[in-house]
Amino acid sequence: MEGVDKARYAADVAACRETATRITARSQANPDAMWAAIGLGLVTWYSQGLASGVAVGGFGSAAVDFAGQPSASLIAEHQQIAVVHCLAKRGYRNLDEGVRDTFYGDNNFNPSVVLMKPRRTGVDTYNVETLAKAGRCNLQPRAELTAKGPGYETYNVPCDNGATWAVRCEFGKCRVLAQALIRRS
Repeated sequence: MEGVDKARYAADVAACRETATRITARSQANPDAMWAAIGLGLVTWYSQGLASGVAVGGFGSAAVDFAGQPSASLIAEHQQIAVVHCLAKRGYRNLDEGVRDTFYGDNNFNPSVVLMKPRRTGVDTYNVETLAKAGRCNLQPRAELTAKGPGYETYNVPCDNGATWAVRCEFGKCRVLAQALIRRS
């Protein structure tokens, strides 16, 4: 709590808890049973009429949904993770080792990683960053637009190993041109 305004912290915790209470969870474990309940409702509709079919399908779907609800402890765990992530987004650092925190990958929060300087982006920035992730250049790549012309864009992507990828995109198709080792100062 060193260097933290207690009133602001209390307000942030209250806001994050309020947001976390809105988390609801559904199990995706048995979608076949849900489709079976809807199918049973359609068969009932065909044989006994619309009202009976809707009732059977609705009650069957509700029963399957109720039976597939996750446990209260799982919902509480997801809400706890949501509170930790919300506070991490607001710049707080979690020092409790018993709390699961996956927002930054570890509990060594470094605000300089989160608060990055603006960069030039283009139409294919997302495609270049996806390419960099797939090529294991960087886990969180930040491609910067270096040139743009009719139908093409070129980007530089700094990699984790100190190299920089030069990427060219033509009409949405991106390819790596070069991988140069550039020292960053």
